[in-house]
Amino acid sequence: MRAVLAFLVVAAAAGCGDGVRGNISIQAPDAWTPAMGELVGLTPYSGLSLGDTGDFKIAVVDDPEIPLEGYRIEAGGADAWTVHAHDVLGAQYGVAAALENLGFRFRHPFDIYAPKAPTAGTVDDAVHKPDVRVRGFQFHTLHPIETYFAFWEPSAGSTNDAHRIIDWVIKNRGNYIQWVALDNIMDPDEHAAWKPFTQELIDYAHKRGVRVGINIQLFGNSNLQNAFDLYDDEEIPLADSIAARLPLITADLPFDVYDLSFGEFFNSEPQVFIDSVNEVARQLRIAAPNAEMHAVVHVGATQRVNYMGKDLLYYFLVQYADPTIVPDIHTVMYYNLYDDAGGAYQHDDFSEHRQYLLDRICAGEKAAYQPETSYWVAFDDSVPMFLPLYVYSRWRDLDGIRQDGCGNALDNHLLFTTGWEWGYWLHDVTALRASYELPAAPLDLIKDAYAPDLGDGASEVVEDLIEEQKRGLMDERLAGYLAGRDLAIDAGRAIDPPIISQPDRTTFDRLVANPDVAAFTADVLDPLRAHADRIDEIAKKLDGLDLANSRWSRELADGIALDQLRTRFVIATYESVIAHIGGNAGDATAAYDRAASLMATARTRVASRHRDLHDTHRRRLVDKTTNKTFYQYGYLYMADTLCYWDRELDQVGAILGNTTTAPPGCLF
Repeated sequence: MRAVLAFLVVAAAAGCGDGVRGNISIQAPDAWTPAMGELVGLTPYSGLSLGDTGDFKIAVVDDPEIPLEGYRIEAGGADAWTVHAHDVLGAQYGVAAALENLGFRFRHPFDIYAPKAPTAGTVDDAVHKPDVRVRGFQFHTLHPIETYFAFWEPSAGSTNDAHRIIDWVIKNRGNYIQWVALDNIMDPDEHAAWKPFTQELIDYAHKRGVRVGINIQLFGNSNLQNAFDLYDDEEIPLADSIAARLPLITADLPFDVYDLSFGEFFNSEPQVFIDSVNEVARQLRIAAPNAEMHAVVHVGATQRVNYMGKDLLYYFLVQYADPTIVPDIHTVMYYNLYDDAGGAYQHDDFSEHRQYLLDRICAGEKAAYQPETSYWVAFDDSVPMFLPLYVYSRWRDLDGIRQDGCGNALDNHLLFTTGWEWGYWLHDVTALRASYELPAAPLDLIKDAYAPDLGDGASEVVEDLIEEQKRGLMDERLAGYLAGRDLAIDAGRAIDPPIISQPDRTTFDRLVANPDVAAFTADVLDPLRAHADRIDEIAKKLDGLDLANSRWSRELADGIALDQLRTRFVIATYESVIAHIGGNAGDATAAYDRAASLMATARTRVASRHRDLHDTHRRRLVDKTTNKTFYQYGYLYMADTLCYWDRELDQVGAILGNTTTAPPGCLF
């Protein structure tokens, strides 16, 4: 706190300079001043301070007429506003909204948009209150993302970054965060450093009004990453294993939620599953009596069991366990509860998950919905592609639940997030804010995020891109062709029965083995070409806006450019294979060369983007790095190297006989 107050003194003295009316002061009741001081201190704008001497004045008052976590902004002239709230979160939300009215946007935890000269907009004087009670994130710290470094690697710098992230969640109307525990804390020395670091983060979040949870895994045999699990040695009774490990994450660690996961792809016997979950619940009631227990209801269409005469998805067994356990009902990637799921985890749709969730909501029972705003592995930001289709899907879920929930609200919207670069901050900001107040259309969310600098024109470009991605990637099922594939994905597809996560596709070798070229061209290649043409038109529309040069506009342009390049590259690789099948060596080589040229252009564009990241830690996200996750590199490493593109080009080259180079695995 001393550091924050020192910053405030300097900030107040510095002002904005150059004669610009830019000083903003915030005055709050004493009870809320510490939290407000953190909000001010973590906003990188030199003219912001506590007090009442600013050119623009924001006063906060405790108003018992305002619902909890709500706020109302009352104008007191052209340069003064009063925020009415009745709790610390509502007060912070109202101040964030007042700053947004002056042109601020809290887009990325480490890189906000601050206006050069604040300009007051018009406040609506309405009472704003949350549509969903619990609104927040699962930071998927099993992946080497920004939040892994901030919330799992103990250091003073990590603590500062975690505080900034918590502050960003609040400014975007969130009230909950959780992250995933890793198994390195089984080592006593690692645990000794981790525990006080984590205690501080929990305490800080609580002081700001944010609840905190941790995700843990039950069974080691389905733990495919380095998650902290409760049972992985069959020589030890399950209850004893849980009793030995649970104190590592409960003793003197006041988490509000313990969220239990079960891995992917591998089942336990139904009664073993239920009994094991119940044993965790029994011990948690003793070890953490004030905490909630949740359990993740994952996806996997072929993981079906028969229990009590019912055929159901394996993870749905959660409903037969201790009734106090709250199910976290999950969907993956940019798919949603209502539209086609493209074969993700072999699901044609997630209608069973939707019905499970709606049944709970209609019965007035607690349930969390846990969709994704990024998936990472070989699918989206690791390719890389810009996929604002996520914005549509997260809005579509909330809109559908509102209509179908028997008049009851969704209780908990828990967003699985794994990275913010390449414009993916937009997915998190819009989804989190939509769970606070759901607008009439996704475009409204984008316009609000882009308003001060990128404007309506850029918002409409992104809307066009969403509509095209909905049509092409989701409705026409082209997603599997534009995503990457690593060694594990291809190996899983080859076994019997196959293990499939992301949507499948006809790979080059399968096309050669079963060369129905006419059908493939009609069903895949021609739709890809049409998709590419429409992306080109969207890129031209963006170019025509002549946006001011900034990191935000460059990121948007780079994202759409990579969407163009990726689509054209995939087309060229398949054109090369098809020409080879037809015995047209010259055409095959020409198409291969086009693909290589497109990849070279993409490499230049990616390198430029990765010199211009929002993250403030140089190349930590793009280089190989030592960390505690399964992946010894930052989450943008495969994007930085274009590994999936290299893998595909080498596969095509091998078919043409151009190379004997083994394709990179793109896994380690």
